[in-house]
Amino acid sequence: MKLTFRSARRGLGGTVLGATALVCAAGVLPAAAQASAAAPASAAAAPASAAAAARHIRRCHASQTEIWLGVGLGGGTAGTIFYPLEFTNLSRHTCTLRGYPVAAAISRHGHQIGKSSGHLTSRHRTITLRPGQTAHAILGIVEAGNVCRHPVTATTLKVRAPHQGSSTRLPFAFQACRHKRVLVVGPVRPGVGIP
Repeated sequence: MKLTFRSARRGLGGTVLGATALVCAAGVLPAAAQASAAAPASAAAAPASAAAAARHIRRCHASQTEIWLGVGLGGGTAGTIFYPLEFTNLSRHTCTLRGYPVAAAISRHGHQIGKSSGHLTSRHRTITLRPGQTAHAILGIVEAGNVCRHPVTATTLKVRAPHQGSSTRLPFAFQACRHKRVLVVGPVRPGVGIP
């Protein structure tokens, strides 16, 4: 199931109970490359020139990034349930994302519950998104009963893409803790995260 919200802003909060395993869906970055048997040297130089070109592509701005949550059964381990946060480039220009999104639990009154998300330990790299392409990051929601004695209900997930100033609010109910983290995020990865 796909929850899509194009307007609004983004952000979120979380806590890690030691779970770091996750599923990263393999993304395919289309590249139309025609190799000529008569020019093997140019084929060898292509990866280096592509990497150099990627360095000059601008970061994705909030106005061109749609954030949505891939929901379903979710996957779980050690008291944490994982969902893919999806980031789609809606613009007509190629852009990049790098690093970790920020997530927070929001109450029905619009106030943040607990701390913003922590990070799953993992390397991150620059992800290039052509128009219409999607990248994802793993969101872990820790079982609040393992973190605090009196969990409260969050009705909204606030998410901000890496290095973006505004956030998107996604309606999504879960248990959170008033003074502790229950959310953890991984770095942005290529491709859609829904299996």
